[in-house]
Amino acid sequence: MGENASNRSTMTESRRHAILQAALKSFLTKGFTDTTMEDIRQLSGASMGSIYHHFENKEKLAFALFVEGSNDLNTHLSAAMADKQPREAIKDLVRAYVDWFEQNPDLGQYIIQASSTEYLGPKLQELRRTSETWPKQLLDWLTPFIEDGSIARLPAHLYISLILGPCREFVRRWLRERIPTELKEAREPLAEATWLMLAP
Repeated sequence: MGENASNRSTMTESRRHAILQAALKSFLTKGFTDTTMEDIRQLSGASMGSIYHHFENKEKLAFALFVEGSNDLNTHLSAAMADKQPREAIKDLVRAYVDWFEQNPDLGQYIIQASSTEYLGPKLQELRRTSETWPKQLLDWLTPFIEDGSIARLPAHLYISLILGPCREFVRRWLRERIPTELKEAREPLAEATWLMLAP
């Protein structure tokens, strides 16, 4: 009985993942407005009933894709800082950001596009409020190093912009053409430059 329930859960999660991947592909190729639930059904191989079982409408599907992608990125970034001194942690944070987009270019492109559009509506505003958690975690991690002089003391609101701003802008440009060598060549200079901006 337990094994059957586990198998059903795995199949359900697999189907949900297929629906999300189909939505991602359609959103990027056709755009959110022109994508229909029928497009997603055809790409995913799921029944319409299965799609609506997981997602009430296209907006909820788009929101779930945005949330899960953002959470995965933030988890990746948090892991990069764990149990390290500031110099290596900051540099590894930048490397992790670049690496995540290299490994997830379609999802990364979607997150960037969706965060600057209105089709997620009120839910995007809700997400932006809740997404302040990760910058706060970053500042909490930085604070002891700022206090002991290991990191330059700056206005608090500058840290997230200095740490992720340059690599975010580079990744945004890279996503337009996706030339692998450009990303690999930029990884270390971005990491080093970011540390130099924060070094005491």
